[in-house]
Amino acid sequence: MARKNDLVRGYYPIFTMSNINILTQTPCVALQPFVRRFLVVESTTAHRDAHLPDTGLVAAFRFQGDCRLDSGLQAPRAALTGLWDTVRTHVHSQDHAVVIVSFTTTGAAAWLRQPLHEFANTTTDLAAVLGDSAQLDQLHDNLATAANHEQRIRLVEDLLLSHADNRQLDLAIAGAVALIEQAQAMLRIEDLAQEIGLSQSALERRFRCHVGVSPRKFASLVRLKNVLKLHARGADLTTIAHGAGYYDQAHFIKDFKRFTGLAPGSFFARSSAN
Repeated sequence: MARKNDLVRGYYPIFTMSNINILTQTPCVALQPFVRRFLVVESTTAHRDAHLPDTGLVAAFRFQGDCRLDSGLQAPRAALTGLWDTVRTHVHSQDHAVVIVSFTTTGAAAWLRQPLHEFANTTTDLAAVLGDSAQLDQLHDNLATAANHEQRIRLVEDLLLSHADNRQLDLAIAGAVALIEQAQAMLRIEDLAQEIGLSQSALERRFRCHVGVSPRKFASLVRLKNVLKLHARGADLTTIAHGAGYYDQAHFIKDFKRFTGLAPGSFFARSSAN
């Protein structure tokens, strides 16, 4: 089980209160087109954390303790979080524990069969999305009484599989996502549309539906992930800016601050201090 200061997708601790335990597990083969991985996250002290913008939706199944959102409202026991373009914070109780589903970029759209742009910058009660509160209530009870975390992950897998019949990815948009990631976001949208055989307007429309944001916004999220990877490898800010495709430091700082609320130097100094 990892400690809290191991980097997990989209997670940076702030205002540290120590001790978060994280278990990660890959999904079963049937779910791998839709789910990157499962996490079970346990808080052993009350704390506040920050979640950076990411490239895939997240479902969270809380089975112990409390979690409050930026708004101050308690998070739903079963919550779906869309793509955000700003940092968001959560406040967790000492005994908070949750199973997290990290979807692939296009996997959530195939599983939900709903346009993902409807969930952008929101955290939504999953019961309202699936229209089956009784199933989620039963899942919550089963998660709370499960013998171990591996069993909890199997329970969530069973839920996902029960809604996965005949789900199909949009292969053209999955291909567009792969091209953006392979090019490390340094790819013109016009060239991307031509490469996958769609008009630019069709690409924009389908991309927002199956990813949750426009191709340009997604490329900027990919660039942010590249910045974080380069920093984790020990690169200095000048090297990071160049490696992530920025033409100058000013553009890099402006873009980074737009996503995180802080200039890169301040952000990384704060996360290192924690």
